[in-house]
Amino acid sequence: MRQLIEQDKEAIEGFLKKCVEYADLSIQRKMERGDPEAEISGWKSYREFTAYSISELKSGKLDDWLEGEGAEALPHGSACLQTGYSKEVFSEMQHTRRVDLLGSNMGPRPVFLVGTESPAGVQNLAPMSSISVLSNSPPLISMSVSQNRGGRVRDTLLNIREGGVGCKVSIHCLRGDIANARDVNAAAKDVPRDVSEWSLVSGSPISDPSGDLLSTAIATISAEVVELRQLPDSSKAFLVIMRANSIFAIPDSDKPMSRLVQVSNGVLSGSASGSNWKFNLDW
Repeated sequence: MRQLIEQDKEAIEGFLKKCVEYADLSIQRKMERGDPEAEISGWKSYREFTAYSISELKSGKLDDWLEGEGAEALPHGSACLQTGYSKEVFSEMQHTRRVDLLGSNMGPRPVFLVGTESPAGVQNLAPMSSISVLSNSPPLISMSVSQNRGGRVRDTLLNIREGGVGCKVSIHCLRGDIANARDVNAAAKDVPRDVSEWSLVSGSPISDPSGDLLSTAIATISAEVVELRQLPDSSKAFLVIMRANSIFAIPDSDKPMSRLVQVSNGVLSGSASGSNWKFNLDW
């Protein structure tokens, strides 16, 4: 029986992996065509749910389904608002509870290392999971940045504030593996502004007129700041709007590959199908 179950699992996993690959390609095509965000979002949800199903299958949690002895048809997916719900008001929550709820319900989010330069010429590097595409034509990207948990304004924000419109920003896309997760953890450390986080990560800078590239990244987007605005409701965060000028990528980068994502507050993982590792940030 066990051998048959493992064979079934391999076949199902192979099928689900193809579904994830097809979803990745479909999302890319739709983004390139400028399709509505609502349609793209649906595909992203499908893709992440399918990838999660693979991790559940590999973990053995679904073995009882294959044995035909499961008491519940959908033990992880049968609950919905129709079966009951509770209400929590964000403004009445503690900060940590708010972070956990927003992150768990709106993640996973890609994690990037973002490079900026201080007026003194110090190259800073910081992890960001708040980057998203605002517009394809023109190519505009947004990033929300504020202060760290200790209340210190992030060097990235200081550099952009002082650099103003036209300030260069390098956005490094990371492969979903432990090495890059460790680099994110290292770059998240609270170090003096005159210390470059480049000295803390495993990768090294590759100099280019458009901006420094990270040797261990799978792609680097070179951008420049076009607008900086403080968010409303007494928020300490600022919205940075950037124009993407160019992208540096490895050959065949249009093929699906694992990307580093934040699956919950302070937890990183890989977005590829079958990714079953977790890395807890120490910050």
